[in-house]
Amino acid sequence: MKPLKIGEAAGLLNTSTRTLRFYEEQGILAPVKTAKGVRLYTDDDIELIRVVQHLTALGVALRDIAELTTIRSHSQSGDQASHKVFALLEELRRSMEWKKKECELVLEQIATTARLVKRCFGCENPPTHLGCEQCPVASNVGDSRLLQLIWDKDTPRRACPKRFIRSPAARV
Repeated sequence: MKPLKIGEAAGLLNTSTRTLRFYEEQGILAPVKTAKGVRLYTDDDIELIRVVQHLTALGVALRDIAELTTIRSHSQSGDQASHKVFALLEELRRSMEWKKKECELVLEQIATTARLVKRCFGCENPPTHLGCEQCPVASNVGDSRLLQLIWDKDTPRRACPKRFIRSPAARV
């Protein structure tokens, strides 16, 4: 494919030209520029941007991505660069493992909440605590933080399990 101008690349990648310029400012990307300063994005640039988009969608900070892309050029030796890259990759791995566990907890909450909500299939009462005093779900609202988000605020609740959505500080 022939190199793309910034607007074409942004359109292909479903992003903005400002985002592409920002990646360049952060040292993540270095497109070729014509004599007139027009940025041209090669297939390799497009693939690199897709990797960046994927990592950021997973919650990897742009500063970490920028650090990964610049470590080698800012290191004095291959040994120094490889140790720095390895350390950052280990940090990213730990972060992703934590996020994976959090996603698993959310998936459990979704499954629990879906099972509870299915109990209301076919119910003809108004969907409120007062409209359905015998609601088969209301007594279980305390079992799911996700259900607390959905259900009436005036529904009597028990304390929810603490294991749903921990703060990053709780990673230890």
